[in-house]
Amino acid sequence: MHIVNQANMKKQVQYRFRKIDVPQFATFLENYSDQIKEVSFNTDTRFSFDKDQNVLSSLINVAMFNGEKPLLKIELGCYFEVTAESFENIRQDNQYVFEPGLLVQFASLGYGTLRGVMHEKTMNTPLNRFILPPLYYGDFVKTPFVIPV
Repeated sequence: MHIVNQANMKKQVQYRFRKIDVPQFATFLENYSDQIKEVSFNTDTRFSFDKDQNVLSSLINVAMFNGEKPLLKIELGCYFEVTAESFENIRQDNQYVFEPGLLVQFASLGYGTLRGVMHEKTMNTPLNRFILPPLYYGDFVKTPFVIPV
């Protein structure tokens, strides 16, 4: 069980990894050339919440490109089970509020997991030489994720 202090260290949120899933992985080696020196990455992160199971998910999509040509696409979902007791700590009026700091932690755990999965899945391919760069989600996640009770 992991414990995270949310919102100025006053509210604790306890959670655990429930599941890690890779619903999509594809390489487009027909677009690869040994002449490629640099690639670009597009990253998209979404959050969702399953009220019945108390699970917040962080779904991350990454695409690697050679110019306009795709080289790789991967989608990874990390599912975090939040303890029932923690919901009282994140409840504000008639909604649950997952503060940006907590979302940054969930997204960062997912992104780090995705980096490792991508490295392993590209092993023994020419795409393995390109490493997904680190990403600090604190630069992007600025608003809370709010769910009506």
